[in-house]
Amino acid sequence: MNEKIINDLIEFGLSEYEAKVYLTLTTRGPLTASEISKLTKIPYSKIYETIKKLKLRTIIEVSSENNHKKFKVLEPMHLMKRIIKEKEDYLNNLKNKTKKILEQIKKQKVPYRVEEGIWISEGKKEFLKRISLMLKKASKYAYGITKDFSRLSVLDDEIINAIRRGVKVKVLGIEKLDYLNLERAKWYVSQDVEVRIAQLGIQPRICLIDDKEVCIRIDNQDNSEFIWSNNTALINFVKSYFEVLWKNAKNINFVN
Repeated sequence: MNEKIINDLIEFGLSEYEAKVYLTLTTRGPLTASEISKLTKIPYSKIYETIKKLKLRTIIEVSSENNHKKFKVLEPMHLMKRIIKEKEDYLNNLKNKTKKILEQIKKQKVPYRVEEGIWISEGKKEFLKRISLMLKKASKYAYGITKDFSRLSVLDDEIINAIRRGVKVKVLGIEKLDYLNLERAKWYVSQDVEVRIAQLGIQPRICLIDDKEVCIRIDNQDNSEFIWSNNTALINFVKSYFEVLWKNAKNINFVN
């Protein structure tokens, strides 16, 4: 039995037994319960339970020949289209509910001021998303320290939007660039981001926005923790640290 097709059918919402019965009936034609059990190697005691579930979903039809019940299935294309339609309806319903939930939350939300503190989160992708949120609010400057000039679609968009708003964006690379990182750095430069390189070795990854927010990631593991803070003392320290490194860094040179 083709395991890939079974797995694909499971993705369409069938259980493993349901997928095996469906595939067998699709490829072998109308069969009795005992024949299905033999071909699928599903215990006979489980066959009728599986068939019942498929009947409830109007996937299986039953006919009687010589007092023996035989089972057949709908045409595959018809079933696939129906399942896709059901999932689309489900997703549309979730979208509508999401809109209503957000509206209700907005009505009940009590305004508050985020007090100075240090907040911890986890993951490289979440770090880049946090930077994107910070960039969305930037109005004066955005400073970053990076190892590999990471890219993420939402981050790219916010960099472009920040530059358009007149935000001064500076990114400092801390290692010699390999081919991939060089290509990423070229994209930053093409968006009018100021880029410099200082071969410093191991350094934290940093994003600093408008003397208001700082985000710091210590290592480059995908699941590593990072901190976000609006603490004035920490922000001033990081800003001074960045400006010293920036002053001693070199402009990036692209060789064709």
